[in-house]
Amino acid sequence: MKDAILIQGGRVIDPVSGVEALKDIRVSGNSITAIADRLIASDSDSVFDAQGLWVSPGFIDMHTHLRDLGQKDKEDIESGTRAAAAGGFTTVVAMANTDPPVDNGAILSVLLARIQDKATVEVLPVAAVTRGLQGEELTNMFELADLGAVAFSDDGMTISNMSVLRRALEYARMTGRVVISHAEDRDLSAGGCIQEGHTCTSMGLQGIPAASETAAVARELEIVRLTRAPYHFTHVSCAQSVKLIKRAKEDGLPVTADVTPHHLTLNVDQIAGYDTNYKMKPPLRLSSDQEALAEGLKDGTIDAIATDHAPHTRLEKATTMEEASVGIIGLETAFSLCYERLVMSAILTPLQLVSLFTSKPASILSLPSPSLDVGAPANITVIDIAAKWTYDPTHGMSKSHNSPYAGKSMHGKPILTIYGGALVHKDERSTANRLKAHAMETK
Repeated sequence: MKDAILIQGGRVIDPVSGVEALKDIRVSGNSITAIADRLIASDSDSVFDAQGLWVSPGFIDMHTHLRDLGQKDKEDIESGTRAAAAGGFTTVVAMANTDPPVDNGAILSVLLARIQDKATVEVLPVAAVTRGLQGEELTNMFELADLGAVAFSDDGMTISNMSVLRRALEYARMTGRVVISHAEDRDLSAGGCIQEGHTCTSMGLQGIPAASETAAVARELEIVRLTRAPYHFTHVSCAQSVKLIKRAKEDGLPVTADVTPHHLTLNVDQIAGYDTNYKMKPPLRLSSDQEALAEGLKDGTIDAIATDHAPHTRLEKATTMEEASVGIIGLETAFSLCYERLVMSAILTPLQLVSLFTSKPASILSLPSPSLDVGAPANITVIDIAAKWTYDPTHGMSKSHNSPYAGKSMHGKPILTIYGGALVHKDERSTANRLKAHAMETK
């Protein structure tokens, strides 16, 4: 039986109920059993002093690459979910472009068994839309949904045949699942490394135009208009994409979108030399795109924040910009980057930011809304917004260290993560520093 946990004096931020107030929360077993202005600790309670801290429902990352099955040298379910817990995530959505891809019931069953055996937090698998991610033959979407696939995506490999995409959306709608789009015209982006423009030219690299994303978004929106099936655009990076999605929503189309922390906080002009940790897809865009993405979050055009945590080995990044693998890790830095970018700059309120990590991704995926009500699952993240820390990926939980944020000073950090009533992460250094500071205050 799990020990009871009493979180005292934290600033509870719960988008589902709209609560933002100082409360105590008691966890017993798998559930929240009490929430009140003040709860008296019992002998069975493990008490955590949360004064000055935020207490949020556990975060949901709707775009994570765990690499299991056949790429364990990059990441696996155990290391990836430990990294998730350290970042405050109690649910991660694992993308299907594994080796082999999750494109049939047998592979999904193997993956689910590994999740059951190794995961620290909840892992919800995404299944491929097409066999082998080839964009031609649809998978058995009904079987995969019945087995537990939470969504469908050929992430990393855009479906360019619009007839195939049409049928995929029609079947996905019947299963009650959403299709997640990696919107990229691969003919336009072929051979490119970073955003097309003066930085690209000065580095002697082939560029990727913004149209490689926006052309795909525009084309796919017409299939949504035809089918009226739910559709989600992941890692949106361009101002024009935001405009297209906003217009589609105004037209009543069932579309949603997410943005990554790195596209919100970095742009092409910040690329340091030929550091391949800045190579990703979609690429880092212009500062004007960054502003449009932040505005899209503010006005509701963009619905969620997702990490696109993409681990790679040192050798895969220790090569030329042209040959390096694309993507960066992001589970352990996501909240801090977004807190600095969006709340400290007064673009969003704390309640709005927390919703982008919790209730909104849940809504997109048709999951139960995470909340801090009595009787709700005890999935909780405690955040020290006053924490100042320096990120060192070599000291993180992920097997891989491919991040452009190495050495960056950050504000705000999840320090306690509870999943299913169990303490799955505790930042010992931050907790010790809080105790030391409290002792000095009381002298």
